[in-house]
Amino acid sequence: MNKIYVKIICIMMFFSVAALGFSENSNFAGGESYFRQNQPDKAIPLLETSITEGGNPRAYIYLALCYYQLERYQEAIEVCNKGMMATGTNKKIIAYNAGNISFKMENYAAAEKWYSMAITADATYAPAVLNRAQALLKQGKYRESREDYIRYQELAPENPQYQEIQVLIGLLDTEIGRLAEEEEKARQEEVRIQAENARIEAENARIVAEQAAQAAAAEEARIKAEKAAEEARIQAEMAAAKAAEAERQAAEEAERRKRLLEDVAASLQDSESQNMSAGAEGTVDYGYESELE
Repeated sequence: MNKIYVKIICIMMFFSVAALGFSENSNFAGGESYFRQNQPDKAIPLLETSITEGGNPRAYIYLALCYYQLERYQEAIEVCNKGMMATGTNKKIIAYNAGNISFKMENYAAAEKWYSMAITADATYAPAVLNRAQALLKQGKYRESREDYIRYQELAPENPQYQEIQVLIGLLDTEIGRLAEEEEKARQEEVRIQAENARIEAENARIVAEQAAQAAAAEEARIKAEKAAEEARIQAEMAAAKAAEAERQAAEEAERRKRLLEDVAASLQDSESQNMSAGAEGTVDYGYESELE
């Protein structure tokens, strides 16, 4: 009984796994079929279920393309990001498709990065090299774009656009040369501006130095003037002192003469000569002497 029971369980497990595998394959096959019939809206749920159940890795590619067909570009990019992290997926194709979607969104920097990832996966993958050249051209990276165009011509010398691309490379050569000339002119102009700025700074420094020298000379003149004024003041004070001393001495001399006269007059009053008059009636007002003091 036990052996029969184990056999029954094994058979049931076998059919369950087989059914699961059939379901996964059925979802992918149905999604792929709708995709190839250009019915992306019907393909999307089946492909999403296939991815969820761990089905065929190609489901990532088809699902991203379905979203792209419906112009749901951001969702397409998200599927590509998941596909790049999944096991067993074709990273080269997923990155290349993501580059094309980003290019369609006019996000040329992102497109460049995606194409670079595809080239990293396969350095000889010519379509990614060509499209990266286009993305670089859109960004104005003419030198890098030219290198990719040349590389593409080497990888696909029989491509039908060979002559047109050669013409484009020639135009890029001309543009790169023109830009180089402009860069050189800009560099020379920058050098000229720097030289002019240096000259202006030197001139400003000279003016400041002259102003400082003039200020120093003015300060020196001011100091000399103050010194001369101080010397003149001292001389004036000395002259005034001398004048005051002379005036004092003159006043003392006048006072001395006055006393002498008074003494003489007093002596005359004491004289026995009756013919002399003291002149008492001619009183002298000495009030003016105060002006000499």
